[in-house]
This record gives sequence, structure tokens and C-alpha cells, in this order.
Amino acid sequence: MHPARLEVTRRSFLASVVDIVAFAVLIVTTAGASSRAIAKVRKGEFMYQDHPHDGKSCGQCKYFAPDNANPSTGSCEIVDGAISREGWCMAFVAKA
Repeated sequence: MHPARLEVTRRSFLASVVDIVAFAVLIVTTAGASSRAIAKVRKGEFMYQDHPHDGKSCGQCKYFAPDNANPSTGSCEIVDGAISREGWCMAFVAKA
């Protein structure tokens, strides 16, 4: 007797990975603001820059928290590291 071979094609593997990632995004999204265990991403992943973009800057973003000691910098709920108030990234969402 021969053991059953598991045939995994590249296409089926990638489809499975996409399904898993989509499920993870769904879980994180539905967890909402109550879950602060979401890891921050590196600046390059959201194309962070230390100057405004189309008149938008981190200081106007809902994810930006100013630093009390230095008002020109702060932190971000999404992007890791020191953030310039005058910076910008793709995660920008205007404050309400």
C-alpha cells in the first residue's frame, strides 16, 4: 500500500493564503477599536513621508497623537516610530 499523496498546486496554495489573510482582516476589522493588540507597521509600508501631501498632514489625521514634550512630533496608532506633525502616509484619515 502506498500512502495517499497530497497534491498541492501553487494556485491552490495561493488561494488558501488569500482566504486566510481575508479571514484575518475580517477578524481584525470586526474587533474594532476595542482591540488595541494590532501591531503597528513600518513607515515604508504606508509610504510615510515627513512632509504634507495634497494639503494633508499627520497633524490633521485621527490616528495622530501629539507628543506633549515636542508639539512638532508625535505618534500614530497605525505607523511605528516617531511621526512628524507635518508628515503624511497612505493611512491618513481626516479627524471628524
